[in-house]
Amino acid sequence: MSSESSNGLERLFYPKSVAVVGATPKKGKEWSTGNAYIAGLIEQDFQGKIYPVHPRAEYILGYKCYGSIREIPDQIDLVIFTVPSRVALQVMEDCVSKKVKFVHLLTAGFSETGYKEHADLEKRLVAIAKKGNVRLVGPNCMGLYCPEGGIAWTSDFPNVSGPVGIFSQSGQLAHTIVMMGALQRLRFSKVVSFGNACDLQAHDFLNYLAGDEKTKFMGTYIEGLKDGKAFFDAARDITRTKPLVVWKGGETEGGSRAVLSHTAAIAGSQEVWRGLCRQAGIIPVASVDEMTLVLSALQRLPLPRGRNVAVLGGAGGGSVTMTDVAEREGLKVPRLSQETIRALEAFIPLEGSSTKNPLDILPALANKENILKLFTLLRDDPNIDALVFNMPIHFLVKGMGRAAANKFLQLTVQAAELLKKPMLVVLEGARTVESEVIRQESEDWCHEAGMATFPTFELAARVMNKLNDYRDYVVSHG
Repeated sequence: MSSESSNGLERLFYPKSVAVVGATPKKGKEWSTGNAYIAGLIEQDFQGKIYPVHPRAEYILGYKCYGSIREIPDQIDLVIFTVPSRVALQVMEDCVSKKVKFVHLLTAGFSETGYKEHADLEKRLVAIAKKGNVRLVGPNCMGLYCPEGGIAWTSDFPNVSGPVGIFSQSGQLAHTIVMMGALQRLRFSKVVSFGNACDLQAHDFLNYLAGDEKTKFMGTYIEGLKDGKAFFDAARDITRTKPLVVWKGGETEGGSRAVLSHTAAIAGSQEVWRGLCRQAGIIPVASVDEMTLVLSALQRLPLPRGRNVAVLGGAGGGSVTMTDVAEREGLKVPRLSQETIRALEAFIPLEGSSTKNPLDILPALANKENILKLFTLLRDDPNIDALVFNMPIHFLVKGMGRAAANKFLQLTVQAAELLKKPMLVVLEGARTVESEVIRQESEDWCHEAGMATFPTFELAARVMNKLNDYRDYVVSHG
């Protein structure tokens, strides 16, 4: 466990006791979200005490049940509300009486509804909590996931920790980031969905994760900021040493309206937002795919020295279009140095090939000696900062057979160690069941070898450009 955080959130992610208000003894269709939280604690092997709270039940999921928070005989670090908003005030009074440290409010029906009476209810809830020094996550959010602390809002999440920290106003998108990240073999230190942010806000979680030694990379989904100055002031200092990837919701007029009804946030001007991100060294993204792929690249690749890329794996028109895509995304596909071209032409036939960049030379890379030569030459070429390798799994399987295609991938993994520059591997969707199985195996092998993979060339190029933008910020700010 990391040392105590300066903003006092350590016990939130590492509670010693958790009470769940709203769990039910019923099964089947009557299974409740409260029970899902208890199931998540069980799956994550929570080492503390679990207290279901229900007015009539004796036991829930094997745990002794209590009629109210006040009846629990021990100190409680975290209380999870899964009850209707109409009873939330009384339960909060119980929490204050019990000197609870943190409350997570899954409960919705507050300011996000747009109705004054519901917003007033939220204010009253906050006032009660403040009276007892209870810190709030939410309302209207999924809450916490910390494998090391043994907590999760679902039993579906991996129970292995990793270096990625996420804070998100949307519970659904936080859930999707974790599950899609798991497919990329990303693992998470802490994830928090914080909804309306009536108390703990984005900058609180940013500051906490910045000081958390288990978190090396951070991502966030934000719809609006109640204290934008605090957030961007923190980000300017933090991003010099720890990358922050931000997905901003509400970028369109319709999206801005949806934001108000989702978390009661005010989206703000997108032009101002993008400018602030540039000034603060934030890496902006616009989808779950971009979020997970940028985090994967940050974890697995060194920051590039520049935007000049070698493109490998196209043929004919495919090489041309990939070059167009790369340059539209902000990269450059320069001619290789004359020394590299001469060295390539010594073992690659001129007929049907191109050694200038983009590189249309895949047939010549079927043996170990040639592929090792290529990666060594690209390593030493001063015109090249990174390699984007479009690996056509379907055609490799069709033309070489499965065993040969597997061998080719293994050679690529070995050769990547020679490159000493970022290599982005594109593994596009396969066309047959067999080649899709190999594509998935290839992705796993690449991840195990520390290589970043991408489902399309366009996303690979976009992520590469974002890494360059971040590198520029880090260099210019020491």
